[in-house]
Amino acid sequence: MKELIPTLALGLVLLQPPVAGQAIVYDILLAGRSVGELTVAPSRSGDGGDHLRVKAVINTFLYDVVYVSENRFENGVLKASMSSQEVNGKLKEKTNTVQTSDRYRVTFVEGKAAARQTTLTAHPINHTVTSLYYREPLNLKHIYSDRYGEMCAVQQATAGAYDVVMPDGKKTRYTYAQGQCHEVKVQIVGLNLIFRIQPGSVVR
Repeated sequence: MKELIPTLALGLVLLQPPVAGQAIVYDILLAGRSVGELTVAPSRSGDGGDHLRVKAVINTFLYDVVYVSENRFENGVLKASMSSQEVNGKLKEKTNTVQTSDRYRVTFVEGKAAARQTTLTAHPINHTVTSLYYREPLNLKHIYSDRYGEMCAVQQATAGAYDVVMPDGKKTRYTYAQGQCHEVKVQIVGLNLIFRIQPGSVVR
């Protein structure tokens, strides 16, 4: 289920939510039927940094999935991120990324397996996958997946639509209107899901 949720970044200017302090909510659709919601928290400043958070809850006939991703930035640079995914009440995977001098240390945990670490030399990181819910990726060629712990290519498909190519080669498409993400199309364990913004979350 590595392609589960596209999923943050700060850097320049984030899109303001429709009402100060109000979350942006997306319906998660499977074959036109609602199977959950994805909530994008408004950016929050504190502790000398900026914090972003996305949470998705999906309930299908096979899986109950909870995905959470959190990032902390200082001066537009990623300092730490956490991505976790629970399936049917059990931890499926968790990824932590921490900046250490001129690189990042990435720690992966999958189920009950022992944690493993790797080092990412791409530095600094200014944008991560979930930032796509906050800001249109204008002129971006690569973006960090705080779930996979790798940089992913960004390809503009059409005006206002962008494909993010995951490490397994699968693409997630993000579509924007006036700079706001309105729809995301993603494949999860063979299921084609659509995340569609609720009308009350649209900036007018």
